[in-house]
Amino acid sequence: MANWQGFLIQARRFLEVAEAAHDPEHTSQAASNAVHAVIAANDALCLYQLGERAAGESHSEAGRFLQRALRGTRWEEQAARHARQFTQIIREKNAAEYEGRAIGRDSADRIITQAKRFLDWVEQVLPPLPLSPEEDT
Repeated sequence: MANWQGFLIQARRFLEVAEAAHDPEHTSQAASNAVHAVIAANDALCLYQLGERAAGESHSEAGRFLQRALRGTRWEEQAARHARQFTQIIREKNAAEYEGRAIGRDSADRIITQAKRFLDWVEQVLPPLPLSPEEDT
């Protein structure tokens, strides 16, 4: 069974790949990985708070799920803003993955920047991950 820590680790990895692939020849691939980072980060937060993640196909549903996950917490107000940010980033998924057209460099820059901000926020909300063995040395 997947846990929030696994999703958070995957979110970081997707973002690392997005940043590594971010060059003029791979803007769509970089943006696609940034989108997946946001989805995994959202899943991590929802799993931590609710014990489940949004299972539907609708990405707007996942944004509402994020808000529900943080209802009544000190993060509730920020969750509304970040749910909108999540939805805006997710809208780029079709262009990056399914439409067969390149995402421009400016759009890729914006998507990656927004994904990083979203992941940084999720990491503020969640408890810190334990150090992995290679980080512990």
